[in-house]
Amino acid sequence: MMFGMVDPVDQAALDYWHGVEFFNIYDLDEQLEKARKHRPVHLLGPEQMIDGTWDSASVAPRLLYLLPFPATEATRIVAAQLSEPEASSIVNARDSELCADGFTCFAKLKLSANGRPNFGAISFSALPWAIGQLQAGSLDRLSMRQFEQETTALRYELIQECGAATPEFDAAALSALVERLVQWAGYRPPAGSAWAWMEVLQEPETAAASAAVSEAAAIEGDASGEDAAEDLPILNSFFVHDLNQAKGMLRQPAPPRALQAYLAGIDVPKLDLDSAHGHSHILQTLRPTSSIAGRWPSLPDQCQSLMQQFALNKMKALEPGQILAVNGPPGTGKTTLLRDLIAHLVVERAGVLAGLADVRQGLSSETLELPFLGKAKPMYKLAPALTGYEIVVASTNNGAVENLSLELPQCSGIDPALLDSLRYFQPVATKYAGSHASKPWAAPQLPVWGLVSAALGKKANCTRFNDIFGYRAATPDKPPEKYLADAKVDHAAWDNANAQTYWRYRKQLNAPMSFKTAQEKFIDARAAYNKEHAVLVRLEASLAQLHADWERAGFLCEALPAFDSLPLAELAAAAGALAQRSQEDADGLERRLLPKWLRWLSQIFDAKRYQQWCTYCDLASALRRLAQDTETFAQQCAAADVAIWDGGSLDSHANQVNAFWQGPRLNQSRNALFAAAMALHEAFFLNAQPTIGLAISDLLSRPSESGNDATALWQWLFMLTPVVSTTFASVRRQFAGVGSEELGWLIVDEAGQAPPQATVGAMMRAQRVVVVGDPLQIPPVVPHGTRLLQLLGNHWLGQQYARYAVDKNSVQTLADRAYAFGVRHPASPDSFIGVPLVMHRRCDAPMFGIANQIAYANRMKHAKNGIATLHPRLGPSSWWHVDAISGNGSKFVPAQARRLFAALVDLYVSQAGACDRRLPDVFVITPFREVRSGLCTLLCTRANWEQALAGRSIPVPTKANLEKFRSNIGTVHTFQGKECDIVFFVLGCDSSHSGAINWASGEPNILNVAVTRAKKHLYVIGDRNLWGGKPYFDTALAMLNDFHARHAA
Repeated sequence: MMFGMVDPVDQAALDYWHGVEFFNIYDLDEQLEKARKHRPVHLLGPEQMIDGTWDSASVAPRLLYLLPFPATEATRIVAAQLSEPEASSIVNARDSELCADGFTCFAKLKLSANGRPNFGAISFSALPWAIGQLQAGSLDRLSMRQFEQETTALRYELIQECGAATPEFDAAALSALVERLVQWAGYRPPAGSAWAWMEVLQEPETAAASAAVSEAAAIEGDASGEDAAEDLPILNSFFVHDLNQAKGMLRQPAPPRALQAYLAGIDVPKLDLDSAHGHSHILQTLRPTSSIAGRWPSLPDQCQSLMQQFALNKMKALEPGQILAVNGPPGTGKTTLLRDLIAHLVVERAGVLAGLADVRQGLSSETLELPFLGKAKPMYKLAPALTGYEIVVASTNNGAVENLSLELPQCSGIDPALLDSLRYFQPVATKYAGSHASKPWAAPQLPVWGLVSAALGKKANCTRFNDIFGYRAATPDKPPEKYLADAKVDHAAWDNANAQTYWRYRKQLNAPMSFKTAQEKFIDARAAYNKEHAVLVRLEASLAQLHADWERAGFLCEALPAFDSLPLAELAAAAGALAQRSQEDADGLERRLLPKWLRWLSQIFDAKRYQQWCTYCDLASALRRLAQDTETFAQQCAAADVAIWDGGSLDSHANQVNAFWQGPRLNQSRNALFAAAMALHEAFFLNAQPTIGLAISDLLSRPSESGNDATALWQWLFMLTPVVSTTFASVRRQFAGVGSEELGWLIVDEAGQAPPQATVGAMMRAQRVVVVGDPLQIPPVVPHGTRLLQLLGNHWLGQQYARYAVDKNSVQTLADRAYAFGVRHPASPDSFIGVPLVMHRRCDAPMFGIANQIAYANRMKHAKNGIATLHPRLGPSSWWHVDAISGNGSKFVPAQARRLFAALVDLYVSQAGACDRRLPDVFVITPFREVRSGLCTLLCTRANWEQALAGRSIPVPTKANLEKFRSNIGTVHTFQGKECDIVFFVLGCDSSHSGAINWASGEPNILNVAVTRAKKHLYVIGDRNLWGGKPYFDTALAMLNDFHARHAA
């Protein structure tokens, strides 16, 4: 498509996603539950306005959550409007598990201590307004522009009516406001609905004392996500603004190209990597000349697997505007892959730094005017050649992206030989790693080597990272408050902890490396790498020549095995043996020819025999040379210590386990190159523009206020810290002011979990996009009714709805369609997935075998070679059959829960001497909310443990530990990306819940995720008569029964 041309399907897809966002649910129940832990919360209606409830908080600031109503109202209204038959039991089961339940509200309004409403800051939910449009048949009015016009008008009217005076906000005022909201939305909640929930922010008697809330406490409260909600005029959507902005960007002369590719209405033509042509392409891509120089500095003998390296080499060739999709099943090394991509980009930018004449050449002639001590101070932008290397890692899973950014700087897994030289702003990184929003600094549990990454996104995270530019506590053991003046800081205490701010590090640095010296060290490291790399290039050329020689020899000797059929040593032996046989044949013929001094006469009188003799001599000579060349080549490969293709199937375990043309010698030089690249970055940053840290700190504090300077400031931050992680929900706030394709690289992690609209804001800001995920794990959790989504999809997309449906697709599935390389989907051969990673390193047997068969068509290879671990108390992994009798219509089966409880008690007793009253480290997973709720009640109630442990001299788990254990119990959807040695999978459901069972077994995803959380032991608890015959579960039952039979004592 030409720039500036707008594809109507692109726009319709964005309209559809935009419309879906208006039906998102603001979770009022969750907000009230958090509030109740700290302050009074009251339900308000006509009675409460006169019974003293309202008056009891009349001198305290309050938050009113106006017009609470059931979150299921949109689904109910859609069902009432449709004339089609009722939804199937499977659809109903899906909706009951995934749709939001509980209550939401129309708006949020704050009242001051004197009762005055702050209508200027009233925040409206889009959901009731969207329901009003749905009821009126006006879905085309679902637009950001229309919503903001109507909310702005209502807000203005409320402000005007309130006036300068302070009217009493009483029952009549609240009743009138509620009615105004109903008229604005065009939707009236069910009869009998309350007027509001009231959250009392301060008790009247503590109002004065609590006026001085510490900055740190405010920040800690911010970590709950309240800052993001306050930032949005709509309480219930993080993406609607960026979706609206994307529509405009796509109309521009130079639209965001990756986003265009992502939204395309047709798949790009595919090269099937499983085909013969695909295998040739893999071999071509894995050539040494296509490899990346940068490497994450792990132990040199730890090499990427074949398909990991293929993906990395394709990333090296990725052009601006392109998307690369990687399909990474559980345990196949997605994080390892991303680490090497990061190292590659760091080394590439260091190559640019090494080519500068001096530091000044790394600065642009353009400047920024930034406020500093009340004056505008010019600061130089980075030279364009140093930009485009920015790395943003984004996901819907906050824990996943935070963990990646926090793990990258850790010394664990780094080659110990490098730890003395790999120290990138190391004391600053230590300060960051030990910082907390409101708790005292604490030394990180694992030491860190450098400031290579930052977990940003929500304001609390930004504040933590901003602490590298200032001290909020005089000593490490003090809780943080406001930033302190330098004179009030005990620098010696912080220095002793090896935790310094950026400014302190600059000041205390002894003999910092000059930029020139750092350049020279990098150039030397690059030369050492190039020397090792050149050996491989020559070796590959020798391999190509040897292959050609072997083919030519094959025409002369039919008995010669194909070059690709045997290992090199066996090939050399085979050629040598054939050479010996040919020589013996030649010798036999020679004895029948004339003596040597008359041999020339044989050409005349015995020409045929003479010609045969010459042929055998030539063949023997050629085969000897071939054998020698093959043996020499094998010796060269051994000296280079790299893996090469063995000539067999690329799908074989032997070929997949280790990338070609990689080995310890080469990797050692790549490690040293990465360390030199980091040192060069530090030298540049310290010498380029000393005060840029002030601008970065200001950016982190107020990202939305940076305006047109935002991109330049972010480029400087990425120069200091190459990797930044964030959630999609925070992208708009964090990268406000960053325009189309102004960030270098976007890496989408856990992309199979992300709804397709979530990445639009990040993708439109990125030049290149790498999407990593697995469509065969848990799909995005979409809390909307199926029939509502169908109604919205059909309205905007018609026949194209299925292609963009938010409950059927993910970021991963759309990226797979946009990438030209991949393999056929294991469960849907008519479609493709991206580059497959296949070496699995997490799960023992039988979990690996179950997942590989039900979800991946046995494509994965087991790096653990079928290892099986037997638990000393629980026995081998098994299916524990428990008859399903719920008795009350619930999916929760008490007998299954009791079977689990007995196992947990047994584990607890067995470890009682060393567990400090903590529960066993296990995951308890279930497909259903009701089962989770029942399990939490049974397993986390102290009285049940007291009864189970009665008569034993074993202490009962503490209340705090029982509460903490709740996070180990959950539905499958909450455990994506996590792992544990022991997993209990509790199925629940009796025979009355066939729809729920059919939903959970309709696709392999739920079972696949549950099984692959278990690293060593899996125990499925359920009724095999109900579940054991269902798709995928029948495989699990058979494999678990077989495993138990083979390993039971």
